[in-house]
Amino acid sequence: MADNPVPVMEDFQFLFFEPSESSRKAGEAFWRRRHERDDDPPSSELTMKAQRAATVEWSQPKGERYAELATITQPTLVVHGHHDIMQPTINAFTMAQRIPQAQLIIYPDSGHGAIFQYPGLFAHHASRFLDADPAFS
Repeated sequence: MADNPVPVMEDFQFLFFEPSESSRKAGEAFWRRRHERDDDPPSSELTMKAQRAATVEWSQPKGERYAELATITQPTLVVHGHHDIMQPTINAFTMAQRIPQAQLIIYPDSGHGAIFQYPGLFAHHASRFLDADPAFS
């Protein structure tokens, strides 16, 4: 489904949302909002292949695989869905654990589209994170 050049709502529901009734309704609402604006251009096949290769590379630890994360000095907001079938949720925890100034938010009853499922809450969380002076000290 992730490889479909022009995804349909069922693809988005499967990849980005949970099968629960509340998540499905949020997926339908997102689909409507998405189509109220100009259509997003589809990702190119080259982009999809590059992202897939990066995901495979990241998931195969070699030595201290995550050492690079410790060099990130910028305050970082890591946001993830509780049950993401595209990028396992544990990856978000791993990132937040290793980035020195990271804050982790995991949204419940959500998948890869957590920020689409909870747009108002995400906007609130992102605004609070960005408005903090400094975000972390």
